Amino acid sequence: MVERKELQEKIIAYRILEARLDSLLKQRDMLASKLIEIQTTLQSIDEIEKSKEEVLFPIGSEAYTFGKIMDKKKVIVEIGANVALEKTTEDGRKILNKRRVEIGNALNSLQKNIVEISSSLEQLEPEIEELAKSLEKEQ
Repeated sequence: MVERKELQEKIIAYRILEARLDSLLKQRDMLASKLIEIQTTLQSIDEIEKSKEEVLFPIGSEAYTFGKIMDKKKVIVEIGANVALEKTTEDGRKILNKRRVEIGNALNSLQKNIVEISSSLEQLEPEIEELAKSLEKEQ
């Protein structure tokens, strides 16, 4: 009876850890996408500053159009809560680089949690199998 209860508790713990791991993996993917987006934006700012005439602008669905930049020294950057401000390209870069560092730190933290949970799952799995085999032998 004790082994059955212990097995059930370990299975519940395993499922909780699996759900947590799944959530962390989704968060990691979202942050990784955001990091790529920021790096692309920083590259775009560099390209815009270097451009002489026309620039290719994405308009969606993998389609682009040519256009001219009216002011290569300014960008509009969202600062949070759907509020965007006009900034110099240098200030815009600073904001984006700060975000990039913050996201990188968050990714590192997530990765540590992912490794810890994966390790816990690897440890629980043989324990569950052993308890299940033990219960089968009793029956």
